[in-house]
Amino acid sequence: MPVPGQRTRTESTPVKSIESIYWVFTHNCNLRCAHCYNDSRPGAPTITRAEADAVLSHLPDDANRFILSGGEPLVELDLLLHLVTAGRAKYPPARINVQTNGDLLDRSTLEALIEAGVDSFAIASYDQFHPRPAGKFEGLRELFAAAGVVERPLGDPANQRPGGPDQREVSYNIWGASPELWVGGIWPRGRAMKYGLAQLIPETNFCDRWSGALGFLDEGSSQQEVSIQLTTAYPCCPGTVEPLGDLAEESLASMLDRHRDDPMWAALNRGDPASMGVHAGFDRAAALDRIEALGSVCLWCDEYMTARVRERGERAEELPVQGERRVIPLESIAGR
Repeated sequence: MPVPGQRTRTESTPVKSIESIYWVFTHNCNLRCAHCYNDSRPGAPTITRAEADAVLSHLPDDANRFILSGGEPLVELDLLLHLVTAGRAKYPPARINVQTNGDLLDRSTLEALIEAGVDSFAIASYDQFHPRPAGKFEGLRELFAAAGVVERPLGDPANQRPGGPDQREVSYNIWGASPELWVGGIWPRGRAMKYGLAQLIPETNFCDRWSGALGFLDEGSSQQEVSIQLTTAYPCCPGTVEPLGDLAEESLASMLDRHRDDPMWAALNRGDPASMGVHAGFDRAAALDRIEALGSVCLWCDEYMTARVRERGERAEELPVQGERRVIPLESIAGR
């Protein structure tokens, strides 16, 4: 008899396309911000080019969006240019986006990235946590304007247009970890948890929105996004205790096929983390109470997955993306 939650390989049609790939290929950064969810800092890990190429070979054949982030991607400029070039070759019509704090961006770097195939830039440092020297954003706007890069605010429909050589407008936007711009509050991960900066809002279901787990299994869905931290794949940007798998070793298609029939992953795919243990006899109403007590659906997901991994006799690794977790015995909320 299999252990509850044991993952088994299933036969199904391979996943050939995905809406969005969000890839944090480095945790190395020129800064050490107090709110950082993946503990990025100077000297933090970066994947090798061999690992990058292995991940690229294991991604689906088609994607509409290819987003490269960190850490600070410009700290690893050679690798970033390699990934942009390879991403453009693999996904000719995709929008390729680089997320950066903007501190290291200059004219030559900007031109090199555009030449390699970047369609859009996100300056993700407009908040109280990143240093904001006088004139920083004015200088960036002048830099982009001189290169013919157009500012497009968040939510502009033009941000959803196809990319590639036939779409010559290159654009940028400026945002950050501020209440009106950040997705779902400061995530309960990394240094945000360590320093008590995470916004614990139990009624905010981050799982049922863009960059959450909603639709991550659904090929053809405009909601579908998979997040990669270095080489490890997750169904959402904040990450999960139990990852989907290691893209240096296994294709994303194989991972998604392997998890598709697992009721826990199916609940996350529906954006309903409170139901992730119903198949195992854990009451959804009790899970909602636990979310209220913890203050976050993410912390409930951490708690449930940690117990599930331990039930299989495996170790729940403390990864930077996971932050700190508070674990209680699952039997205390059992619905039977």
